[in-house]
Parts: sequence; structure tokens; C-alpha cells
Amino acid sequence: MYTELLKLCGFEPDEIKRERPRVDRAFAKLGLDEEDFRRGEWRLKEYLDIELLGLRKFLGIWMRELVNLVLAREEHDKIVYSDFPMELRPLMSMMLSTDEKEVYFGVPGQIINMTMGQIFDKITPYIEVGEESGMPPGAAHCALYQTRLGAMVKGVIPFPDLSVIASYHCDQPAEAEELLHEVYGVPVAYLDSCSDPNWGDWPKFNDSRVRYCSSQASRMFRMFEEIIGCQMTEEAIRTANRSNAIFRLTFQALIELIGHADPQPISQASLAHAFFLNSMPTRDIEGKQQALEILAEEVKQRVERGEGILEKGAPGVFCTATISVDPSITRMIERTGLAIRIQIPNWLSPWVLTKHPYREWSDMIGVGPCLDIPHSCEAHCLINLENCKAFNVDGAINFYPYSCREWVPTVIITKRMIEKELGIPVLVLEGDCYDTRNYSAGQLRTRVETFAELVKAHKAAKAA
Repeated sequence: MYTELLKLCGFEPDEIKRERPRVDRAFAKLGLDEEDFRRGEWRLKEYLDIELLGLRKFLGIWMRELVNLVLAREEHDKIVYSDFPMELRPLMSMMLSTDEKEVYFGVPGQIINMTMGQIFDKITPYIEVGEESGMPPGAAHCALYQTRLGAMVKGVIPFPDLSVIASYHCDQPAEAEELLHEVYGVPVAYLDSCSDPNWGDWPKFNDSRVRYCSSQASRMFRMFEEIIGCQMTEEAIRTANRSNAIFRLTFQALIELIGHADPQPISQASLAHAFFLNSMPTRDIEGKQQALEILAEEVKQRVERGEGILEKGAPGVFCTATISVDPSITRMIERTGLAIRIQIPNWLSPWVLTKHPYREWSDMIGVGPCLDIPHSCEAHCLINLENCKAFNVDGAINFYPYSCREWVPTVIITKRMIEKELGIPVLVLEGDCYDTRNYSAGQLRTRVETFAELVKAHKAAKAA
């Protein structure tokens, strides 16, 4: 039933045959049937550049991680979870310090979003159970954490032996994991920081803030070692840092290639499958890097041939609507004739890569919450403004996510900054990154179409 779907996700025939017993068990537990597989095939073909091998390989990584997640308790002695906004380097370092056969390490919220959401459009049942299990609707809870809690309560994925979570980006991870601990008895190790810089501090580093986060990281690692029964290794740390740096540099080059190309060579919906791996630890380090390099080469070839998904000369926009559960929103925006130059809100332009004096690994972890958007509201606004400048966009779409307490306060400030300094149109588009029950591409299309006409007229007036 699902053979064609797995082929679209980069699986080779021999792998499908070899893995079929595991896939059968996982898909049965997820409640997926023939109708779901047909829907998945259609969505992949409708919304993504599925003809690109690099993209298919990324889809394959996500699908394998889904199977591994569902079968984690069957196949491993211990389970460790994390999720966004936890930084990748410490997660990878912890994961690589464990035995692959003994310990499963994953980020269930993002895995479920990028598979059950993006591919199968079946995310709502998990959110609803999460709402019924202590994270009620109407309280602006993050749907990412409602989803992971719902999947655990439904018995689709196991409860972990330890959850490792960052509490510096917003309050939701800490609140959700406190619920996980108090109600379900799961130990939680927190990476904490002090998110209280003054306006004007960006891009400076506050040494006290870095040192405090560093001390919290050391405490988190000690708890991890004690509960999981392993020891962090220098080799794991070096491998995590090296692989993360190589991937990010390659990815940033790809972002710039796409952002400066005319016509736009691929959909930003396709690029999201690489972007979200920035926050997901996977043991398939080589496969992840290979997928990115293949995708980068395929995009380069499209640019050289002058191929694109839009007409040459289409007005370019900066867009922060990076929605992990639904690619149809991004594709709708592009199909109105707007080229999305960049859709990665925390992409770091060269001017943002501030040098710092920290060299110890624990201190480097402390730098994470002080870098780019987690630094402050000011950083969030100014980085978005810099993105608009760096890619010389004709307009901007600033996403207003209903339930993101960290992001929402910056939206109107950013809009006013861009309009005042660059004099380009800005649309504020309401929605949610992880829950599309209250809006859809169809509902938003009229507003985006009107905005697209405004941007086209503004670009034509500037050229006259």
C-alpha cells in the first residue's frame, strides 16, 4: 500500500523490502491506511519539488525517524526526548555519547509535524488529546508541545526516560515539561538562561548571561549522565560541533543561492525539510549532509539553466511563515506570483555573526541563547530587517502566530521598522506554525492575492 509513498521519500526497493516489518508495525500504530498513503503521495507531488533527489533524501530521513520514534520502546532500553528550541549541538553531543542500540534520542514534536502533518495531514488528533490532557485550548499553549503530549497519551509514541528541554526561548517548553514531570513522572533536565537584555544591547553579549546558561548546561549534562548511565565524551562533542558547522555553512550558502536567484529555483516549502533538521538530532549525519549537498547541486544547476517555479522578474518578498505542519500556505503565497527570497527568520547575515571570546565548550553552549533571535525582541526585529536588506526584497509577509508568546510581540514592531526604513509594503498574516485548524491556504489567499498586486504595483512604480 505504501511502496510508492516510500519511493517518493527516497527509499530504495531493497530498503523497503528489508524494513517492511518495522514499517508495518509503526504505520499500524499510527493508524495509517491506504487512503492516508494516497493523500500523502498527492501532497508530496502537489506541494514539494519531489523530482529533486536531495529533497527525497531529506523526506527519507524524516520518515525513518518517524518509524524509529514509534518503535523506540520496543527497540531500545532508554529513551531521551527534546524539541525546539533546544539547540542542536548539545543534543547531538548527548546522543553521540550513548550506544545507538541501547538509547533512542529524538525530537517527537518536530518528527510528527514533518511527517504526520506535512505528508499525511493528520496532526489534529494529537493536538486535541494534548488539549484534553492538561494543555487546554484558549490558553495560548504551543501546539508543538500539545502534539507531543497527545502522541504520548494516545500511546502512539512512548513516554521517555528523560526529557531535555530549553526554557530560554519562551515559557512553553518549560511549562509543558513540568506537566510531563508532575503528571506522568518523567524526569526533565532544563537548559535555562536569562532573556532580559535592554533595547540597544544587540548584538553585544552579556557575560553574566552566558556564564549562567553555561552553568545550567553543566547541570543538565550531569542529570543526563546520571539518569541515562553514560558519560559525555570529547569525541561526541567534537563530532557534533563539526557536523553542525558543516551543515549550517552549506545550508547558508544554499539560502543565499535561492534568495538571489531569478527566477526562484525551488519552493521554500521544499527547503523547510532541510531547515527543520537544524533542530533535530539524527545519527544519520552522513546521510543528512549528503542530502543537503545533493540538493544544493541540483538547485545550482536549475539556477544555471534559468529554471524556476515562477516567472523571471517576479517581485521578491521576505516571509516568516515557516509552517512545519502544512506546506500549502507557502505554496499558496508563491502561486500568487510572489517569489519568496527567504523564509528562514533566524538566518544570520554576515553582519550578525558577532565574534565572541568564549572557547570552552560549556561556554559555547551559553552563547546559544545570546545569538540571533533568542537574544532579544530587538534582535528578532533587526535580523528580520537585515534579511529584507540583504535580499533586496520588494515586500515582506510577517507571520503572526496565535500561540507563540516569544514571536508575537515582535511582529508589529518589525512591520513598522521595515515600512519606515525600506518603504516597502508589509503584510501581517495571522496563523499558527503547528496548528492549522483555525486557518487555511484558501482562507488566506484573498488577502495574499491583494497584497501581491500591491507589491507588484510598488515594484513597477520604483522601476518607472
